[in-house]
Amino acid sequence: MATVSLTIRIDEHDKKTIEQFAKKDDRSISYVVNQAIKEFIKKNVPNKEN
Repeated sequence: MATVSLTIRIDEHDKKTIEQFAKKDDRSISYVVNQAIKEFIKKNVPNKEN
């Protein structure tokens, strides 16, 4: 699957929380955010397979 860049603005506290979580799990910030987006889509978009 091809990937694309996405620029977003988030609360500074949320960014720090994501960074800490990523570091703890030895993952990239991109990976953590991608997983969160996939979960959001899975729960909120009707008929979305995956």
